[in-house]
Amino acid sequence: MTTSIYQKTEKGQDEIRTRANHLDQRHRAVLLMINGEKTCDDILVQLQPLGMTHAVFDELEDGGYIRPHAAGTTAAKTEPASAPTAAEAAPAQATTSKEPAAEGYQRLYRFYTETISRYLGLRGYLLEMKVEKAGNVAELVALRDTLKAALSKTRGEPDTSNVIAQLDLLIDEATS
Repeated sequence: MTTSIYQKTEKGQDEIRTRANHLDQRHRAVLLMINGEKTCDDILVQLQPLGMTHAVFDELEDGGYIRPHAAGTTAAKTEPASAPTAAEAAPAQATTSKEPAAEGYQRLYRFYTETISRYLGLRGYLLEMKVEKAGNVAELVALRDTLKAALSKTRGEPDTSNVIAQLDLLIDEATS
């Protein structure tokens, strides 16, 4: 059962941004880690020092904050330790989209959350909070240097350069 993959619902995303329902820190920590790719086991391993159990996932699902991730909606990952490529970070594009700004926002948002989760883990908690609060492309772009600094501090130059180069491509697409 712990191999289930969850994604945040609109209520879950709102809770991260606004704290409207006043979830406790244990539930918020799990909610922040849920990204539609990590299994429950993966998340529980990262949060092991906090004594998390699968019951937290059940409580979040019962509260309407998360839902099981629909199979086939994300690209298969070939190497879990690699940085997300622009194709992985971007959801499938509709050929006749009327809202390119919304698509750019979604690509950047997904890239930030996946990168923070993959490279920073719990060390990226505060940055994840800033990403969740960002309401537009400009606010996400403003977090570029913060992400770069955090990656440089924890991962070193090769990983940082690769990730930031990918982020810059997404930023160019989103702002042009």
